[in-house]
Amino acid sequence: MFICTISVFHKYGKQILDEMLQPLQLDWRSMVVLLVVDQVPGISQGRLIPFLQTDKANVAKLLKEMEEKDLLERKEEEGDLRIKNCHLTLKSSALMPELKKIMRDWEEQCFSGITEPEKEVFLKVSRQIGYNLTGHWKL
Repeated sequence: MFICTISVFHKYGKQILDEMLQPLQLDWRSMVVLLVVDQVPGISQGRLIPFLQTDKANVAKLLKEMEEKDLLERKEEEGDLRIKNCHLTLKSSALMPELKKIMRDWEEQCFSGITEPEKEVFLKVSRQIGYNLTGHWKL
């Protein structure tokens, strides 16, 4: 069943990624935060929720832990103190090349034994399924 396939990809994909990130003392969730903040400097913490597959309280807890490890800086938005915007620190900025390499290595492992045309079909089908499920997720 398709739901089982998704579940296996989700569970084991994150486990392998966590193992690859262990030398940096990171997990997949903190890596996702850093990659998104790198791409969208100053993103509000609320906009990170969909990327982390959890609720607002757990995202706030994760970001606080990342701040304590000097991986993230949150600044209150001018004019609205309820909004906190996220920024990389010098420490996390220095980790970005290694994080991107780990991400490439992980993707290579995921697509091992799959030809480039097969990969393109998979990505096209995945985008369509994403759109079918969300109505807007079409990368």
